[in-house]
Amino acid sequence: MIRALVLLALCARVAHADVVALPDTKATIDLPRTWKPVETAGVVLGATGPASELLAITRAQVPNPDAWRPKTRDAYADQIEKGVAAKIKGYKRVTRKVVELNKVPALELEAKRDDGATIVMRILLFRTYALALAIEVPKRVSVSAARAVVTTFTPPVASGT
Repeated sequence: MIRALVLLALCARVAHADVVALPDTKATIDLPRTWKPVETAGVVLGATGPASELLAITRAQVPNPDAWRPKTRDAYADQIEKGVAAKIKGYKRVTRKVVELNKVPALELEAKRDDGATIVMRILLFRTYALALAIEVPKRVSVSAARAVVTTFTPPVASGT
């Protein structure tokens, strides 16, 4: 019963979201109206959430051929995670998944930081560039809203750009 109510609440939050088209890509994100955009240099999209969450989408112009080959995909994801871990003080992995979203490989990570904050990430590995979404969730704040936002960060159907 409680799970059904939580699921209903999450769906309602996402239902009141605006689809945001990102520059120079066909990928989109459904950003809830309670999240406020923030202009930041070098960031494709920045926003703050209602519980002081911080969202950033960045773009790296980098070829990802190993992400597109099933035999090399996991090793490639390992290298990406090592780079992420090196930049986050006290990185402790909570979850990691390598998935395909509309035929585009993606890496999903959730980690804790030394100060108790949680970082929820999804990295879309297009053939010639990568888009990385990271949401920092402060200590003692539920990560459910951040997880719901991350699931809406997707490439277009049948993309391979």
